[in-house]
Formats: sequence, structure tokens, C-alpha cells
Amino acid sequence: MPRGRVHELRYLIEIPIPYVDKHGRKLDDRKRSNWRRELGALLTDSFGGFTPGKAPALNRVQAADGRWVTLSEKGQVVLRSACADRDAFLQHRDRLVDLVVRMGEDLNQADVFILAYPSDSLLIEVHEQMP
Repeated sequence: MPRGRVHELRYLIEIPIPYVDKHGRKLDDRKRSNWRRELGALLTDSFGGFTPGKAPALNRVQAADGRWVTLSEKGQVVLRSACADRDAFLQHRDRLVDLVVRMGEDLNQADVFILAYPSDSLLIEVHEQMP
């Protein structure tokens, strides 16, 4: 039997914060930090919190001329949050879309992502042991 209170979180949400613009140029760290803070606040308001983490460092994108280009984004961060189910995500989806589109425009992106999918994630509240 697990110690602590267990919450099943059946839907995972991830929002990558780009490291380079659509031309492969490194983005300003302050701008990226501001978007991390703003998106984090919305994830916290919507789902109770978030966890930042490293994102995969390589993205393969198609250039305007049709050729494929690999962009290195070693500093890319992804914000992760979770909620009870898809319906809980859909209640906040429009606000997330609006903010992520604004981020994409501000950071000169060709595409931006909100990744949302079923999960078997658990949030476990750890209770302190009394000495």
C-alpha cells in the first residue's frame, strides 16, 4: 500500500518553449524566460502546477524549398502538466492555444506545439514522517 495520497492524472500536457527561431537563430534568453513564466502561470492556474524539463535537442523541419533541415535546440525546454482526463484539458484548451500562438508569433516560429495525450501518470502527496 503506497504511503501518501495518490491522484491519478490520466492526461499529460507538454508545451515546448523554442530555443531557436524559424531561421535557426538562437532566441533571446529573457524572451524565452518570460514565456516560460507566463505559460507556467497558465498551466498552474489551469491544472495546479507544471514541471519544466529538457526537451529533445534536435528537430527535423522542412524548409520552404522542400528540403529537410535538422535544427539543434540543445537549450529547448518543455513544460509538463497533467490533469484528470481529456475533458479537463478541453476546458482550458482555448486559453492554452491563444497563449501558445502568441508565443509563436513573439518568438518568430513557423509552428508551435501543445502536446496532449492519455497517460498513466500519478501525483503522490508525500506525508512527512513524525520523529
